[in-house]
Amino acid sequence: MPIPPGFSLAGRLLRAILVMPVSTNDVACPPKADALAILPGNAVADWPLAAEMILRHRQAHPEIPILIAVDSGLDADRLDERLAIVIPARPDGLIVTGVRNGADLQRMDVMLSVAEAVAGQDPGGTVILAIVGDNPAGLLDAGSLAGRTPRLMAIGRNAAVLAATFGIERHSPAPGASSAVSLSGGLTVLAAAKAGVAALDWLDPALEGEALGEACARARADGFGILATENPEQLAAIDAAYR
Repeated sequence: MPIPPGFSLAGRLLRAILVMPVSTNDVACPPKADALAILPGNAVADWPLAAEMILRHRQAHPEIPILIAVDSGLDADRLDERLAIVIPARPDGLIVTGVRNGADLQRMDVMLSVAEAVAGQDPGGTVILAIVGDNPAGLLDAGSLAGRTPRLMAIGRNAAVLAATFGIERHSPAPGASSAVSLSGGLTVLAAAKAGVAALDWLDPALEGEALGEACARARADGFGILATENPEQLAAIDAAYR
């Protein structure tokens, strides 16, 4: 089975991204993670800690790209405040959640360019992975992301978050299922293909065993080139699916 296209960041091909919360402890990088992503909380106090995590990671694992998750729904002042804190630490990219349309992506691009310039960096160096499949609006207008910014490297979904918006506690559909959450996978892959970037799927952290293996194999078969997970125990299944 052909492996769907991923993309290279800092000279490393991304297939598995491990997402982790902010922590004051040293971060150990599992060998099967191609990149790490920090998921700060809503409190602004989390962001200096996230910047410190980036710097500690750079010293311990300079070969592993590191990303920051940012909510597209933040207003301009809060977004500017948070970018001003983390961009000087030079993350390789942003995972932008809650993207509703191309205008959201373009706004993030502009504000990111300002933050880079203020930090004395060349604008454009921080890439974007846009998550549209965690909200209905993003899925219905996902095609509008194409051509908005050269920073865009991937378009993705988070089926567990999307399912929660519909009041579904757990989503693990069988192949061929036709629910709105199941259709989100196809819409995400189509949007990524239109934009000429990789497709990303965010695994339900509760998946394990046979269900996990099936989900990873199905993601590859459906055209997702990158899988993100908040559960480090899922990394082995991702690696097995994308060999």
